[in-house]
Amino acid sequence: MSRHVRWQAALALLGLLLIVALLSYATFTYTTEYVPARGGVFVEGVAGNPQYINPVFCQYNEVDRDLCALVFNGLLRFDDQGELQPDLAESWEASPDSKVYTFTLRPDARWHDGLRITADDVLFTVDMMQDPELPVLPDLSALWQSIVATKVDDRTVRFELESPYAAFPDYTTIRWFGVLPKHYWERYVGNARELLRAQLNTQPIGSGPFRVTEIDGQHVRLEPNPRVMDSQPYLDALEFRFFPDYPSILAAAEAGEVHGVSRILPEYIPQAESAPNLQVFTSPLPGYTLILLNQDNPNAPFLADKRVRQALAHGIDRETLLSDTIPGVGMLADSPILPGSWAHDPNTPGIDYDPDLANALLDEAGWIDSDGDGVRDQGGVPLEIILLSDDSSQAILANQAIVADWAEIGVRAVPQPVSFPGLVSEFLVPRNFMAAVVNWEFIGDPDPYPLWHSTQLPPNGQNYGGWKSRSADIVMEQARTTGDRDLRRQLYSQFQTIFADEVPAILLYYPLYAYAASTEVQNMQVGRLNEASDRFRTFKDWYLLTRKVTLSERRTLDFDNLSE
Repeated sequence: MSRHVRWQAALALLGLLLIVALLSYATFTYTTEYVPARGGVFVEGVAGNPQYINPVFCQYNEVDRDLCALVFNGLLRFDDQGELQPDLAESWEASPDSKVYTFTLRPDARWHDGLRITADDVLFTVDMMQDPELPVLPDLSALWQSIVATKVDDRTVRFELESPYAAFPDYTTIRWFGVLPKHYWERYVGNARELLRAQLNTQPIGSGPFRVTEIDGQHVRLEPNPRVMDSQPYLDALEFRFFPDYPSILAAAEAGEVHGVSRILPEYIPQAESAPNLQVFTSPLPGYTLILLNQDNPNAPFLADKRVRQALAHGIDRETLLSDTIPGVGMLADSPILPGSWAHDPNTPGIDYDPDLANALLDEAGWIDSDGDGVRDQGGVPLEIILLSDDSSQAILANQAIVADWAEIGVRAVPQPVSFPGLVSEFLVPRNFMAAVVNWEFIGDPDPYPLWHSTQLPPNGQNYGGWKSRSADIVMEQARTTGDRDLRRQLYSQFQTIFADEVPAILLYYPLYAYAASTEVQNMQVGRLNEASDRFRTFKDWYLLTRKVTLSERRTLDFDNLSE
């Protein structure tokens, strides 16, 4: 009897286990979830229209720069840490004296039409960069005109420089040197007028991750290039839709007419963040905003006095400026070499807001308020500065705050907003200014020579303030002529200390780039940007559509993804 009961119990337990197993199998087999599906087009609004989707000419136009970065390649590229990586070149090397650079092209590098990219294409592009009849950026043209490019073989190119330059590899990235297909462009050699009017400037053949498949006055459609992308994107295409300005793009995004807003101006960030159908991303951009101080202006000889420059710097409450006056614009700047760069020294002395110290420095320099009108003077001459800036709303607000801060230390400042082109051509280049708020991009190698060396006064460079420091010149000269990164790091640390002491300009902030996209777009990430076009670095992971799968199917998908 007891044996019979034991068998029944065993059979019952076995049945129960079988039922549990069947239920578990059914749950695993038929329970569903949503996963990314292929298909859909991401539509982004951009301000302006393309003029030249041609990397030789694209530096003048923001839409052109975005498109060139997506359609073409340089020999090298910057990764998300700002470090150089292979692009069309699989490798490169520098001579010990940093005067000769040799690049070897990838054997699988091909144009969108399938033809192989060779050294002849690289040399042809160099010829275009050197052509004085073409509208290449003057500084860029001067650099390439000083270089001798030689074909070693079909896959190898050698560049010989006039003098050592450790930062040269940066100038082979798409930002400055996108390689063109010789077999399409050589028909225009010697005819600059026809070259600039060529249809290829708006219907390009490139080698990059996207190719142009449609373009008209309202939009351009870009489809992924399977030869370049390491995996197939979920989205079928990326489309740029053209708008007259950034606010109109934001309005279109709020209305659901576009998925992405290429840039959100700082004054519109609160509006974008409050929109229920938008997600906002911010990222530092490589560059800084500062107040240039012209040490050679005869109407402001006091700016040649280091004590006055130091006082002006200590007299600005930059933290309040960024938190209250122009929130969302940027992060407090403490060095002319950007955070995240291998050359940035976090121990560089900062310029804190200290009105007491500012007042003491001005007293020491002989500037006192002799007549009690609230403005310091010397020999009957008031301490007065005209503060230039562009005419954007954020610049105007910032200027007003700076003027108020300086008034507290007895400095009369007069804000003068002008158009950005006018600021550059009428004031900075002829050095016809006292102080000017300027935004500078600073991409790639941290070499400060073009901006701060005493030989780089316009038109040779961009030392608009006329800073002349022999100690700074020496470390800049030494740092750009050695390929030893540890030595360069030490030299740039010295440069940052000298800059903080002499204050040739007042650093304000490192700018932030704000970007918005519809909440319909999934798995978006916008990490560190070397330039604005890097917002598409993770495009292959974005998706708009989903499909339902069982858990067992999901397991298979995960395994397939791992295998890829």
